[in-house]
Amino acid sequence: MNIGQAIVGIILLVIVVGGLLYLFYSRTNAVEKTGYGALIMLAVISLLIPVFWILEGNNQASAKTQQFNVAVNQGMQIYAQFCTDQCYSIINSKIANPTYNGYTIAEMNAMKDDDLNRVIYAGIYNPQAAHQPKSSSSVQTSDKFGGALDANKVQYLFDFLRSADPTYLQQNGYPNQNGFDQLAEYLQNNDPTAYQAAVTLGQQNPTFGALVDMTKQKTVSINIVKAGSGGVSCTSPVACYDKPNIKVKVGTVITWTNKDNQPHTATAIKGGSTANPQSNIASQVFDSGQGGIQANQTFTYTVTANAYNLNSNHTVIYYCRFHPTMLAQLTIVQ
Repeated sequence: MNIGQAIVGIILLVIVVGGLLYLFYSRTNAVEKTGYGALIMLAVISLLIPVFWILEGNNQASAKTQQFNVAVNQGMQIYAQFCTDQCYSIINSKIANPTYNGYTIAEMNAMKDDDLNRVIYAGIYNPQAAHQPKSSSSVQTSDKFGGALDANKVQYLFDFLRSADPTYLQQNGYPNQNGFDQLAEYLQNNDPTAYQAAVTLGQQNPTFGALVDMTKQKTVSINIVKAGSGGVSCTSPVACYDKPNIKVKVGTVITWTNKDNQPHTATAIKGGSTANPQSNIASQVFDSGQGGIQANQTFTYTVTANAYNLNSNHTVIYYCRFHPTMLAQLTIVQ
C-alpha cells in the first residue's frame, strides 16, 4: 500500500467514525446510543477489511519481489560457477558481452520462457555462436541428463538470465535490476582467478557494440563525448566516441570532433589486442597527435588502402592516448 492509499483510508475512517460519534453523542436515548455504537463498530470493521486486504496484497508483492531477488543472486553464483568458457569478459570493471550456452542477452530476451528453460535444462548450445565450447562436458545440463543442475538451480539460472530483460521485469512487476551488474564485483571478491581471466579476455577481444554500416556515406562525423552525456553508453568512465563500431569504405572522410572539455586523441593501433595499445600504435594509418584534439577542435582522416590492409580482418581499432579505455573500431571495405 502506498502513502496516498494510506492517507485516503485514514481520512475516510476519520470522517465516518466522526460522523457516527457525533450522532451517538447528540442522542440521549440509550437504545439509540446502543444502535449507533453498533453502527460505529460495523463501520470501523468494514473500513479495516479493505485496508487489511491492501496490506496483505502489498506484503505478497513484496515477498514475491524479495524471492525473485534471492533467486537472481543464487542464479548469479551458479552462472559464475558453471559458465566459464568465454561466457563474458570484463572491461573497466564491468561485465561485457555476456552469453549463456553461446546465446547473447538479446537472443535470450527474444526467447519464450519455455525455450529459455530448454536451453538451460538440456544444455542446448547455440550452433551459430562465434565461440564454441571446448568440450561437451563444459556445457551444463539438468541432473536428469547427468548434469549438475537440479530443478532449483535451473529456476535460479532462469531468473538470473531473465533479470537482463526489462520487458520481462516490467510484465511481472519486478524491480529493474540486472543481475549481471553485480557479477563483476562478485567474481572479484569470490573468484579472483575467473575475474582476471575475464579482464584478460576483454583486453584480447574488446567489444564495440553493434556494427553500423556507413559504407554509403562519403563523409562520417564522430563526436568525442563525456561519459554519461547525450545518451551515449560509454565503456570508459571518462569519455567515448559516439560511433564506436562502424563500417566504412576506402576513401571515406572521417572527422572527429571533441565535444568534451579535455583533450583526447584518435590513434590507430595494429592488431586486435588492447592490453597494451601504446606499444602497438599505427601512426602510419592515423593518429591525431600526442597533443590531442582540444575541446571543440576536430581531426580529419581519409580512409586509405593502408588502413584496409593493416590487419587481415580489415579492421582498425583506435583509442585515446590519454585514456586507453576509450576504444572504437573501423571495419573497412574497398
